[in-house]
Amino acid sequence: MKKKMGTLTTAFVLMCSFALAPSLVRADQDDWYQGRQGQWVQNKKAWQFRDHDGNIYRQHNKSWGWYNGRQHGAEGEAYHNRAPGDNQTYNQYQNTH
Repeated sequence: MKKKMGTLTTAFVLMCSFALAPSLVRADQDDWYQGRQGQWVQNKKAWQFRDHDGNIYRQHNKSWGWYNGRQHGAEGEAYHNRAPGDNQTYNQYQNTH
């Protein structure tokens, strides 16, 4: 009876480890945050969410916000003043102009 109980316990532990294994190997999979698909990454002790369009959700001072890498000032003026209806991200715009 002890041997049978030990075998059942071993089988149960193995089944549980296989059931939990996918959640432990999940590092390369994408997450969803605010309707965007991407990954959480740590950069200099700070966490950021990078979506597939190149946008980054990060903390600035005490608030959080999306950052798309767009230049400010004269460098970003062309993107800011683009034609109405041009819905390209800054990265897409940069690659086409």
